[in-house]
Amino acid sequence: MKKPVYHYPEFVSNVTLFATKEKRYWLNMEIDSSKKKGIVVILKNPSRAKQHVSDKTVYNVCNYIFRNRNKFAPLHEVGNITIVNLIPHFQTYSERLKSMRGKLIDKKNMETIRELCKKNKNVIIAWGNHPNGLFSEYEQLKAQVMGVLKAGKNNVFFVDKLSKANNPKHGQIWGYADDLIPFH
Repeated sequence: MKKPVYHYPEFVSNVTLFATKEKRYWLNMEIDSSKKKGIVVILKNPSRAKQHVSDKTVYNVCNYIFRNRNKFAPLHEVGNITIVNLIPHFQTYSERLKSMRGKLIDKKNMETIRELCKKNKNVIIAWGNHPNGLFSEYEQLKAQVMGVLKAGKNNVFFVDKLSKANNPKHGQIWGYADDLIPFH
């Protein structure tokens, strides 16, 4: 079944990214040129969003942040959203990532996350539960990222609730009325 094509919401005025054919290291969307602060959202892995085409998750994340800018203090001054991922490999179906098992830990990706989280103090973690067959790799990536956030003294948030496995709700399934909650 073919996935629908998503375009960026009307309020997104500028999209930039750093990607190769196989990986996307970051995706930045300007949502309000009068606001100078950014927020980083850390997801599982990129699906299809690039400069001119969005995907369901990126579309949902942008709308959630834009619609809730007046509701939650950490979003008040957000002018741009930067999306990074635990795993930088493009793959719409995360269960297929296990075929890349030996290539998932990407030093360049971790350095990208570190640099972007230095520039942006507020971070929303939104990676959801681990892909099938990749529990240990996923736990290792999560631990590395949480170490970066702790060392950088970032303000870390999640949306709505944590799963039974203590993972943040994935950005694709955020509801616009869901709360933004500090992660302790």
